[in-house]
Amino acid sequence: MVWRGAGFELTTPFTLQAPLPTSQDARVASENFRAPSLHAIVSVSGREIGPLSRHPAEAEVALLPGTTLTPATGVHLVEGFPVQVVREVSPSGEIAPMVSDEDLALILAAARAAPPVDITSPGRFFVE
Repeated sequence: MVWRGAGFELTTPFTLQAPLPTSQDARVASENFRAPSLHAIVSVSGREIGPLSRHPAEAEVALLPGTTLTPATGVHLVEGFPVQVVREVSPSGEIAPMVSDEDLALILAAARAAPPVDITSPGRFFVE
């Protein structure tokens, strides 16, 4: 699962036309929880590029053009933060597994307890 800061709620499936940068770290994706909400994206085809990145601490995962994403929930509070779960749809129509609010809460609690991160690429994982 990866994260992307969000200022909107997805309502329909869509297919990426360009690479979409995401992070394995909710704190990075939300720019230290400044984003209005988070998209928790369950992806099976994302490419981990963090180790190759100029900023490996960003834990970046690129979602590739042609990837179809579909909203699985509306925006709702998890661990006191607005989150929307989004799942990848494979070319054959299979949908990535669902993640529970309990699992999301554990991940978000750990991210919120962590110290603030340096934002080396403002707007990379969240555009206001």
